[in-house]
This record gives sequence, structure tokens and C-alpha cells, in this order.
Amino acid sequence: MSQKIPGDIILEPNEQVLVATHPLFLWEPIVLIWLVLGTLGLYGFGLRDAVIAGIGLVTFLVVGLLLFITWIPWRARWFVLTDRRVIARWGVLNRNQAALLLERIQDASLMRPFPLSLVRDYGEIHVESAGELSDEKISAGLRDLRMVGASRFYRTLTDVLTPGR
Repeated sequence: MSQKIPGDIILEPNEQVLVATHPLFLWEPIVLIWLVLGTLGLYGFGLRDAVIAGIGLVTFLVVGLLLFITWIPWRARWFVLTDRRVIARWGVLNRNQAALLLERIQDASLMRPFPLSLVRDYGEIHVESAGELSDEKISAGLRDLRMVGASRFYRTLTDVLTPGR
């Protein structure tokens, strides 16, 4: 089962992607607010009220710019589970990739905070690893993975880690 991932994620030869996902970002309410601000600005032009129109359109442009600036790093952040590793990838101009071998994972736990867990299966996967480099991996963003589709990621991770499967 192979999934679509960015082309710049470095995989080992014959490594299969099992699950790939992004962090949670609540696009729908933000885009809805953005559209309401744009409508308010246009409505102000219809009323010939320059103050309402100006405030609405300036706010529309500022929120749109902030939305775009937030979208860029979100789009670059990936969590990928392969048949050999857990990979975290982030960065817009300076692309970073950190990987943790499945054989080094000693424990994994899933936390699904309410009410966010109701939205696109959001959850946090906490991974404990073995070895000298575990502190480096923690600082590299591979200890607490906050993502959408967390139940599926966790289920697949525990299936891969369970011996005899």
C-alpha cells in the first residue's frame, strides 16, 4: 500500500510508505471567517460606507496574507510511516528530515484530546526510542507527533512493531 508523499522525502531502496499525514490545521473556520470579512467589505461598498468597506477589505487582505503565510509551513510538514522508519519532514526553504528506525522504538502511545479528536481524527503519538541518539531525535521533532489521522497512523505503527505479524 503506497501513498502520495512529497518527492523530496528520502526513502531507502525498496522502502514502502504505509501512512503519510500532516499536522492538524483547521482550514474551514478560518476560510469561512476570511470570506465573511470579504463579504463585509463588499457589502460596505454596496452601502457606500467607505469606513465599513475599508475595514472589511483591509482585514480581508491581512487575514488572507496570514492564512497564506501559515499555510506554507503547514504544507511542508509531513509525518511518514514506512515499513522501516518513522520520518518527520519540515521546513520551507531549509528542508529537514529526521527518521527513527522502527527497531529503536521501545514504546508508542496515542493521546486523543477532546474536542480536537473529533476533527479529522486528530491525536498525538508519543514515541519512546532506545539508544544514544534518542535525545537528538526528540529535539528533531520525532517524539511527540501531532497529526490528523492519528488512529490510523498509531494502528499501523503498532501492527508493524508487533512481532509475529
